[in-house]
Amino acid sequence: MSRCAQRGFTYLLLMGWVAASGFMLMALSQNWVLDARRQREAELVFRGEQIRHAIESYQRATVDGQSPLPLTLADLLEDKRGPVVRHHLRRLWPDPVTGSGVWGLVKQGNGIKGVFSQSPQAPVAPPEGVRQYASWRFEAGTSVVTP
Repeated sequence: MSRCAQRGFTYLLLMGWVAASGFMLMALSQNWVLDARRQREAELVFRGEQIRHAIESYQRATVDGQSPLPLTLADLLEDKRGPVVRHHLRRLWPDPVTGSGVWGLVKQGNGIKGVFSQSPQAPVAPPEGVRQYASWRFEAGTSVVTP
């Protein structure tokens, strides 16, 4: 075989390998994106449940004549209503879905009864009846099905 007939064969193999690698990386990146969304969703449930438990703890610590619900989420960090300062929540986490420090608030009168993410996206594994993150509520007195 002449040398002229063999030209380009290695180049074609290399181009095929690059194309196949690109397709595999594209498929893998879609899995990474889905996995990241699942992790953010699990973190949303953890943080939402922590805030819900803190509101319930705040309610249990209420003395007659005081509001049973916090007026701000910062009230959960330092409850100065009694002689001893109580910490119902260790820290105020940002919303893991939006990345924002601002949660949607479920109000009852002037008090905060719960929180929710303000993201309009659809969750990966939501509880029944939830079509978007904004309708996934973490309210005191209710339990949430975890994804």
